[in-house]
Amino acid sequence: MSKSAIGYIFSFIILVLLQVSVFNRIALFGYATPFLFLYFILKLPTTLSANWTMTLSFLMGLVIDIFSNTPGMYALASVSVAFVRRTFIALVLQRGNEEVSLVPSFRSFGSGYFSIYAFCVIFLFCILVFIIEAFSFFTPLILVLRILSSTLLTFILILALESLNWKKK
Repeated sequence: MSKSAIGYIFSFIILVLLQVSVFNRIALFGYATPFLFLYFILKLPTTLSANWTMTLSFLMGLVIDIFSNTPGMYALASVSVAFVRRTFIALVLQRGNEEVSLVPSFRSFGSGYFSIYAFCVIFLFCILVFIIEAFSFFTPLILVLRILSSTLLTFILILALESLNWKKK
């Protein structure tokens, strides 16, 4: 097993444990919930096939669903995000259909492009999770507030985590 595969397995386990034990219990001002486990999906290599990306995202979402007692909510949103991830990368990098063999990061994309990519993925994930959770638009103002505040909090935490990784190397 390669060194990078062990690193991904380790980060998968750590991020799931942190999400289930710490971040799912946080509701900043009653609205913002951080979804730090998205960092794993964001950092998957671009050369990884779409099937593997969606499978790993599904497994991560399923494990979080099991421990959070949310039947399929995170799994659906994670797979959906993994499905459109390559499209977001292509839009951000604007390199057409050529295969980019990178691990998305500040170093490989540049801080601006990585930030745009991360924000798009996080925003889509938050939209899906909170619409599935609400399952209606009964209180659209609260729904929009939860989506925007959770997106912003998750985005800030992921950028902070990425900047720690960037400074480390």
